[in-house]
Amino acid sequence: MDDRITLYREWLPLEKKQFRILAMLADKGEYTGNLSTLCDYFSLSRQQHNRNALRTAIEQLAATGYITYTTEGRTYRITAIPKATAITIPREWLQRLIAHDYSSEDVAWEQVLKVLLWVCDNKKPVIQNQMIADDLQVSVSTIGYAKNVLQYEYAAIRRRKVSEKIGDDFFRTIGQELAASAWWSN
Repeated sequence: MDDRITLYREWLPLEKKQFRILAMLADKGEYTGNLSTLCDYFSLSRQQHNRNALRTAIEQLAATGYITYTTEGRTYRITAIPKATAITIPREWLQRLIAHDYSSEDVAWEQVLKVLLWVCDNKKPVIQNQMIADDLQVSVSTIGYAKNVLQYEYAAIRRRKVSEKIGDDFFRTIGQELAASAWWSN
């Protein structure tokens, strides 16, 4: 099994359920199974509303050209359609983010992964949380929580405050430098 996986920048603004399915496909390559098994993979209860939400997300992804799928009875066969801007990360990073217990955090693994991918793909020297939030279509507070998890739980990102001098003794923070770290802790 390859030790790196490919996700795509075009996936980042998608809503959480859709992104979750695409991240799973990036890890597995293809999914064959029913919606209950998919619920198990995502640690969701097998209740009808969860299966319906997954079915809806699959149909929306297919309608917008992100996946192809076929059904045979209750069995789905789902494959992701590659997009233009690939972001490659170690498979272990995705698996660790999914397995982490977020009960004490105010953020879900999908949002943490989105921020990590955004940082890996970032080419801007100075970043503000609002820029990331606009790109990912999530709240600014979610960005802050995700960055904290990445920095303090995993040492997965490095950040440094960037300020500009506006007077003799005054500085104003204009953003931060963000970079992904190749060496995770834990």
